Amino acid sequence: MAKPQLDALAIVPQNMRWGFAIDEFQVEELELRSGDILGDILLKRGLTYPQIQQLVDQSKGVFNITSFRMGKNLNFLTRGDEAIPQFMIYEPSPYEYILFNLREPFTVEVVKRDVQTEIVAASGVLETNFWQALVDNDLSDELADGMIDLLASSVDFYHQKVGDRFKVVFEQHYVEGKAVGTGKILAAVYERDEKESFAFNFEKEGEKTNYYDFEGRPARKAFLKSPVKFSRISSRYNLNRKHPILGYRRAHRGTDYAAPTGTPIMAVAEGTVTEACRRGGNGIYVKIRHDGTYSTQYLHMSRYAKGIRPGVRVAQGQTIGYVGSTGLSTGPHCCFRFWKNGVEVDHLRLNLPQPKPISGELLEEFKVARDELLKLLNSVPYRTHEEIAQGPQGLSKIHTEP
Repeated sequence: MAKPQLDALAIVPQNMRWGFAIDEFQVEELELRSGDILGDILLKRGLTYPQIQQLVDQSKGVFNITSFRMGKNLNFLTRGDEAIPQFMIYEPSPYEYILFNLREPFTVEVVKRDVQTEIVAASGVLETNFWQALVDNDLSDELADGMIDLLASSVDFYHQKVGDRFKVVFEQHYVEGKAVGTGKILAAVYERDEKESFAFNFEKEGEKTNYYDFEGRPARKAFLKSPVKFSRISSRYNLNRKHPILGYRRAHRGTDYAAPTGTPIMAVAEGTVTEACRRGGNGIYVKIRHDGTYSTQYLHMSRYAKGIRPGVRVAQGQTIGYVGSTGLSTGPHCCFRFWKNGVEVDHLRLNLPQPKPISGELLEEFKVARDELLKLLNSVPYRTHEEIAQGPQGLSKIHTEP
């Protein structure tokens, strides 16, 4: 009897999804809407009340079934002509899915997907503003916020100039060949008038991710340059300003940042809330004491952020309220006031203390890491619009465990 020839056998690749040969199932996608109840959904698909209760019991400690989000899909897999689905799949994020076995024995399992990480880069030249340059690169909001957070202490994003340039090297996550999210920013640079502002990732053993400028000083300075992202200065600190409502000359001891109502207002530095109230021409405001020398105040809010009250500690960049026009105000803006030793000063002219750089052996380690990242940045050209349209510039790939 002739032995079968293995190399003559045709192997047909299967269409795999959620770990199943998906062609063996009928797939129903149900978009979750406001008011949907899981029990009702499962009853309509043939499950009984006791079976639904078993499924709920099995989900405890695995997945909170009250956390289904409107707009997401429930995916039901049914074999052949069977009436009742065998599996239900919910994808809370691109990185994992929840597998519900709808037959005895009922089980609920969180399945982590295999994530590939590629180091990629993007660059841009401002033709209108920084945000538009980020949009042109199809960068995620998460990455854009990360860049702004890292560079906000050294780059004045509120006086952007056509011709400003930036580069960023970061981790891009892929699942099944599809970009699904971003990881850490590894290095970033913003150039204006031939002056470069850097942020380099440098992780000390046992500590969280930190970023440093070219000299090894923390990239996040003690104070942000502004409490509102992508606003414009509508009125500066001026001791002889004519008040726009009262009509007479009255010192304006703050800087006004105009922005749409509801725009988040951030604490420019960590500190303790000393006041959160509504008072006269100030409208709704928050005042923060940062240390024994510096305090800041944020006026004309539409409302406070949740949890903001006197005595609460806030972090740098934390949302403390939202732009409004309460009190004596001609339009939505944040009047930002800055105190040094109890005296109101113009923060834009103030030489604020610089954080101390890392030193000793750690500084030498940082320089080695910085120079490697600098090579990556320098290998990235400032790209044309045609090149930008092709997506991020890939540099190298590495594999990370899911």
